[in-house]
Amino acid sequence: MQFIRQTLTILAFAMLSIATFSCQENENPTLEDSGEMIVKFDNYVGNQTMVIDEVGSTNYRYSNNSGQKFNLTRFGYYISHIKLEGPNGEVFIDEMNAAADANQIKGYYQVVQGNSETYNIHLKGIPHGQYNKITFNLGVKEDGIQEGAVGGILDRAAGGWFWNWNSGFINYIIEGHSDASLRDENRVQIHIGGWKNIPSGDETPQRFFDNNVAVSLPFDATVTVSNTLRPSPHIMMDLLKVIGDTDLSTENNIHSPAAGKAFAPKLADAFIVDHTHQ
Repeated sequence: MQFIRQTLTILAFAMLSIATFSCQENENPTLEDSGEMIVKFDNYVGNQTMVIDEVGSTNYRYSNNSGQKFNLTRFGYYISHIKLEGPNGEVFIDEMNAAADANQIKGYYQVVQGNSETYNIHLKGIPHGQYNKITFNLGVKEDGIQEGAVGGILDRAAGGWFWNWNSGFINYIIEGHSDASLRDENRVQIHIGGWKNIPSGDETPQRFFDNNVAVSLPFDATVTVSNTLRPSPHIMMDLLKVIGDTDLSTENNIHSPAAGKAFAPKLADAFIVDHTHQ
């Protein structure tokens, strides 16, 4: 009889423990607390969708503010250091890492016109909440400059846009042809880059400049990141905001940080958030 009572007591205690554990589990469920956002970039020339032509083409699709006609055979830019902010204090900072192993590269993106796979930047691990602002760096800052090998989209051998270690990366690249240019095949090449201000040590003009540009854009509406909501802001870039006032008869061969310095302040105004899909 005593054995039966002890057995029942043990069973009752075990059932109570299970019930208590189950209750605790229900009161504190394990929830996924981060989500995703897809940032899409669309490139335009004024009100025209950007189209890439073959090198040597004389199909001049576009005109600048002076009526000089031109086309594009290569165009793109680097995006890095993305940050999202929300009205209630939400913050997401994209992880950054420059490494020789392409699989270890994080936080650097190369938007290349003509390659649709580069138009969408997929951000993961965003804390659940509301967001109404995006900030990013146009270019590759000092933390992405390394002596020696670097992989992925930063690897010049794999298509990375790089001058040399002292000059740094080409942050924003424009190539094409214009009937206003007197260079061979009417070429236009405007490469805007540079990662560090290095004052001249003598009376010669300064050669190295930091032409990275911070871009801060409000969303057209507050969006929510959650288990079921993955918003997608669409950012439009207008090339005429950068070269609309450029005289392509003289400014058609830009290949250094110093030469590109006058263009850099125009870059931030070329980007806007046109609309956002929730």
